[in-house]
Amino acid sequence: MDRKIFFSITLFDLRKLISASILFFLALVIGVKEAGEPSTMLQVDYFSEEIKPDHPSPSASPQNDPFSSLCQKNQLFCEKIIRTWTLTQSEKRSYANQYFQIASFLEENLMQGDPLHSVFKTLIINGETGKRRGGATRKRITINLSSMGDPTEFRGVLTHEFGHIVDLGVLNGISKTKNGNYTEFGKVKFAIDDPSLEYYRYSWDSENIRSQSANKKDFCSGYGMTNPFEDFAECHNLFLNNRQLFRTMASETPIMKNKYNFFANLFDNAILKDNAYQLPYKERRPRDTTLI
Repeated sequence: MDRKIFFSITLFDLRKLISASILFFLALVIGVKEAGEPSTMLQVDYFSEEIKPDHPSPSASPQNDPFSSLCQKNQLFCEKIIRTWTLTQSEKRSYANQYFQIASFLEENLMQGDPLHSVFKTLIINGETGKRRGGATRKRITINLSSMGDPTEFRGVLTHEFGHIVDLGVLNGISKTKNGNYTEFGKVKFAIDDPSLEYYRYSWDSENIRSQSANKKDFCSGYGMTNPFEDFAECHNLFLNNRQLFRTMASETPIMKNKYNFFANLFDNAILKDNAYQLPYKERRPRDTTLI
């Protein structure tokens, strides 16, 4: 009997031993595999990769970049900026603020023509030396910051150039008949019912010929006497940034009164701001409204 009991216990223990051995062996194999292939947090080599939009670094976060924050609030016009010159954060913020303010004002207050955002496509800001401070076509503006004598000129120059966008791009007639007296860079494009033609006729017989009755006091500046397009852009800038000065000029001649009322009606008498600039004497116009 003792032998049977002994044998029975031994068999039971043997089964337990085999089971334990199997479990130990499996654990050992798994442990060796895990030891050979340790898990890691270094799944992506961010050091070598460029920072992607879905993995921004804290320093590049839009919340920490004033320019990006401004762009988020002005996406309609932010995407139109092409910058080819290095600017400090302070400069970017300052220039962007002025640009967004002017563009948003025009978008909201123009009483005639196409929406500004549908016409205006690109703002190029660069630092090319020896170039004009600004230039514009019907859909593009170029600003050369290094050509400005002072950063405060930016607002006036940009408002002036937007005057060309309004003149050539926003205001359009619907007639298929064209007016050949005025061209856009040599091409006949003005419909006979283009609203800009009404303005041109106040002081111009054609693109290159001023009206015989027009004199220096019938223009917003000396530069405005260059051609009807600069005439338009200079008075556009003067009305939006120095309306009180424009009113003083408008009180002197019927033509200037017409020009004043043209822009007052175009913007429903709204303005960007009004400086308290006074003419040194009434017989003389400023050389350039962007330098006031």
